[in-house]
Amino acid sequence: MNTMINRTNRSENPRGWGRKTAVATSVLAGLALMGSTSTAAFASSIKPHNSSPVAITLWESHNGFPAGDAMTVLANRFNATHKSIKLSIVVTKASTKLLAAIPTGTTPALAEISHYDGIYVKPGALLSWNSFIKGSPVVNESNFVPSAWTNGEVNGQHYRLQASLKISEVFYNKTMFQRAGIKSAPTTWTQLSADAALIKKNLRGVISLGWKNSSAHELPAFMSDGGTLLKGGNNVGQAVNFNTRAGVASFSYFRSLYAANELQIHHGTTLREDFGAGKMAMIDGTSAGYAKALAAVGGKFQVGAFPEPAGTTGHAYNIAQGLGFVLPKGHSHAQDEAAWTFVQWWFEPAQQDYWAEQTGFAPETRAAIAAMPKAFVASHPGMQVSMNAALSPYTVPRPVNDNYNEVQAALDTEWFNAVTGKQSVISALKTLEQQGNSYMSGASAI
Repeated sequence: MNTMINRTNRSENPRGWGRKTAVATSVLAGLALMGSTSTAAFASSIKPHNSSPVAITLWESHNGFPAGDAMTVLANRFNATHKSIKLSIVVTKASTKLLAAIPTGTTPALAEISHYDGIYVKPGALLSWNSFIKGSPVVNESNFVPSAWTNGEVNGQHYRLQASLKISEVFYNKTMFQRAGIKSAPTTWTQLSADAALIKKNLRGVISLGWKNSSAHELPAFMSDGGTLLKGGNNVGQAVNFNTRAGVASFSYFRSLYAANELQIHHGTTLREDFGAGKMAMIDGTSAGYAKALAAVGGKFQVGAFPEPAGTTGHAYNIAQGLGFVLPKGHSHAQDEAAWTFVQWWFEPAQQDYWAEQTGFAPETRAAIAAMPKAFVASHPGMQVSMNAALSPYTVPRPVNDNYNEVQAALDTEWFNAVTGKQSVISALKTLEQQGNSYMSGASAI
C-alpha cells in the first residue's frame, strides 16, 4: 500500500545519530541557508500561469529512522525555501511499482529506484538528465565521486542519479579488540582471519565475525583478489565471470571462517542486535547501517570501523549501492524543471552533509566531503571510512545490465551454499556460472 507522508507536519528534529554533535548541527544550519540560494533562485523562474506552486511528487522508499526522518527534514526545508514548488513524498516500493505505473500514466514526476534502470530506459519511459546536467555547478563529473557519477549511466546518458550511496564496511567493538590483544584494525583479508582466530581464542563465547546474508558483501573480497563480475569487467559484458581463481579463493575464504566457527551469516538487523548485545566482535554492513549499529550499541562501548580489506591485488575494492533519482516521462516542462531543481538542491553540500550525518550514507560529491564538519568525522570513524571508499577508484557500481538483477539472486544462493557447506565451492561456482550466463542471455526465473 502506498503511504502518503505529510512532510510539512512532521518534526524537523529527527532521532538522528548526529544530533549529539552540536557544533556540526550549527554548521549545517548555516550551510542550509547558503546552499539553498542557487536552486531557490533558479526555482523562482518557474511561474505557472495561475501563480500556484508547481506540484511534484517523489516516490521513495525511506521511512522512519534514520533515512525517513532525514528525508522529512530535507523535504520541509526545500518547500520552505522554494515557494514556487510544492514537493510531496509518497513512501512506496518505487523500484517495482514504477514499471506498473507507466502504462497507466500514473507515474510521479520524480522517483528513487534501485540499480537496474534499463527496464525503463529500453521502452523510453525515462528522460535523460544530460540536458539538465549541462552547465550545472553541482551535478557534474568533477564534483561527483567516481562511483556515483557512473552509477545509472547508460551509453553516455545519465538516466539515474544516485541519491543514497551505500558503501560496505566492517564495524567492530574496540573493547573486545583490546581484550583479544588486537592493536589495530585489519587492512588485509589475511589479517582479518588472524584477528578472528584471536577473538575466538581469547574471548570465550563471542562470535568473531558476523556477515550479511547478501553476496554483494562478498564481492569486495572477490574483486580484491582480481575477480571481475562480468567477463568484460565489473560493469560491462554479457557473461558472468565468477568461476575463476578469484572466485575459488574468495568463496573458500569465507568457507574456512564458517567451518572454524568464527563466522555467522545473518540479516543486517540480527547482526546489529547481536553486535549491540556484545555477542559479536565484528559485523559486516554498509554505511547506511552505521547509524543503526550505533543505535543498537547505545553507547555501551566504542564502535570502530574499517573498510573491506585489501586482497592479493594490493587494493581494497568496494561496491557502491543505493537508490537513484529518475525522471519519468509524461509530465509538464514546468514539473520536469521543478524535479531538476530539487535534485540539484539535494546534491548541494548543505543537504548532502545533513543527509550523511543523519543516516550514515556517504556524501556523493567532493564538495560535500570537503565540507563535512571535522568534529563529526573525528567522532564517527564509519563516516571517514565510507568517504575514503567513495573517493577510491577501486569502488565500483553494480553492473547496469538489467539481467544482472537475477544473477545477483543466484549469487546470493550459491555463495551461501558454498560458505555453509551445502555445496562444495567448485560445485557452487559451476552452478553460478551456468545460471548466471543463462540470466545474462535473457532467461528468467521470475
